[in-house]
Amino acid sequence: MAALRVFVHFADRLRISPAAGLAEQVRTASCDHGIKRWRLYLTEEQIASVAYGFWLHRMTGSAAEANRFSREYGAAFDPSSAEQGGLPAGAGAAMAAPGASGPSGPGEASRRG
Repeated sequence: MAALRVFVHFADRLRISPAAGLAEQVRTASCDHGIKRWRLYLTEEQIASVAYGFWLHRMTGSAAEANRFSREYGAAFDPSSAEQGGLPAGAGAAMAAPGASGPSGPGEASRRG
């Protein structure tokens, strides 16, 4: 959660800002201390934005958050796919498992919208 908080805090300094509403979701996230997980309810766009935020965090030296998010929720940022699609570098977030039903258990990211 600390990496996400930093990501939304620096939104005005980033070339690609976090998805609309992500800052509010991060601010109001609740922690389930029993399973030691944060509970976020995210749209597809916000999930892709979180993947991008974790990718940025990975570039500072810590890949743990990005790896876990990709492994558990199937969302990973891929800068090469963004450039190939004619988008500016850093604008693409690829879903590693398209068509997957997504997480549904307690403490896992839920999709709305």
